[in-house]
Order: sequence, then structure tokens, then C-alpha cells
Amino acid sequence: MRIIYLFAFFTFTCAAPSLAFDWDQKTDFGGTARHRTTALAIGNKVYFGLGHYNSAGPNILFDDWWEYDPATNAWTQKANYLGGLMYHAAGFSIGNIGYVGTGRNNGAALVNTFYSFDPTTNTWTQKANFPGAGRRGGVGFAIDGFGYIGTGSNYSDFYKYNPSNDSWTAVAPMPTAGRISAVGFELGGYGYVGTGSTVGADNDFWRYDPNANSWLQMADVGPTPRQEASGFALMGKGYILTGDDYSSGNNFGDMWEYDPLTNSWTQLEDFPGTAR
Repeated sequence: MRIIYLFAFFTFTCAAPSLAFDWDQKTDFGGTARHRTTALAIGNKVYFGLGHYNSAGPNILFDDWWEYDPATNAWTQKANYLGGLMYHAAGFSIGNIGYVGTGRNNGAALVNTFYSFDPTTNTWTQKANFPGAGRRGGVGFAIDGFGYIGTGSNYSDFYKYNPSNDSWTAVAPMPTAGRISAVGFELGGYGYVGTGSTVGADNDFWRYDPNANSWLQMADVGPTPRQEASGFALMGKGYILTGDDYSSGNNFGDMWEYDPLTNSWTQLEDFPGTAR
């Protein structure tokens, strides 16, 4: 049995081979409610933080970083992000280290700074800057020991990070207009990126092949374009859920499962929390 944590906080439980699932609400996040956060998994724990809150008041940014332990169903605050107050940053993990970079800071500047987090020592370390322009709302994922960050703001470029020598290399850009607030994840040795916003909300879905350094358009994500959705991969399938329609502020609670073998999407039971 595998469990994915969606920052609502519920658990998504998936049992093979039928892929039947259920949701269970977990302990609330230990910090202040927010959006446009950054999350990644290292080992059996989840790390989550940054983001901002701007509803009916001033724009409040965060630099706190938290660890969720599913064994104890408890949150522990960790060392604050070294890059300062930030939202819409991208992240991924390689081995036992997490990586976070880009985003928009408290001065409204789009940054390209990049940091690693070691949960063993609870320390952040500055790494080589992301080589593209500063941006927010990009995606990050890792494939075979390398990290990838791309898209965000109005960009479609992509870069590959090598942790062994702390260096970046440009790879093939996503062959679309630049987009913000997409979903990205690794599945079966490929990177997948979809939804987000180019001119308006989108529902297109693309696969990146790191060996061929090329992109291939896959089946659209359901009938409804969306941005700022959540996504993850689990037991050979991809999942995209929630998000909003960009223009009217309409939030979604639906959930879709992607099968890479058939290049098809299946609608599942809605996310049980509030649409977001």
C-alpha cells in the first residue's frame, strides 16, 4: 500500500492492483494557511513551506519550512528557507536532499536563486543559481539523479541540474507558449508537465524524454482547463486534481488519473476537501 499526502491535509490511499482508493483527513498543517507553496518528499517524510496569503488584505509571504511524518501524523517546523520570504518556488528531491529555487520574493522580484536542504542536519545551502531568468510558478521534478526546473512566469525554457558538480545545462524547451502554475512530475523515467496558464487556463499535457531530449504532446487532462492544480505520480499512474479556471476564480475539486500505457485519463472520485 502506498500513500500520497495532499496538502489539504488528507491522505490518498491506493491499493494495487485495483487502484481502489480512499481519503483520510490528517493533522492540519502546523503553520499559517497559504497558497502557492512548495512541497517535496525525502524518504518517508514530506517537506512543505514558503507561499503567501493575500486575501482581503496585505500580501503576506512566508519562509518557514515544515516536515510531516506520516508515522506520527505530526508536523515539525524546520530551519527557515535560506532564500528568505518567497512564494511560487519550484522544488524536487534527489536521494536524501531536497532542492528549492526560483520564485517571487517580498520585494516582488522574480529570482533565480537555488538552495539545497539536508534534513539530517536541518540546514540549507546555497547552490549554483538557476540559469534562466527569474520566475515564479515553474515546475520541478527529478529523473535518474538529475533535477529539472522549467516554465513559470511567461517562459517555456527548461534546465537540468547535476548535483554531483552543482551545475545546470539547458535542455529542450517545452514546445508551447510560456506558462505559469502548471503541474509537473516524474513517471516511468519521463517528465510530465501539463495544465497551467499561457494566455488563459490550459488542459494540455506533455511528456519529456531525457534520453532523446524531446517533448511529445499527450492526451489532454480531462475537458476542463485549469491552473494551480496539484499533481503526483503513484504506482505507475499520474494524478492531477483541484486548481482553478484562471479567469473567474472558480475552484475545482475533481481528480483525474493518467495511464501512460494507454495515454488516457479517467475521472476519479472528487477530492473530499474544499475545492481549491
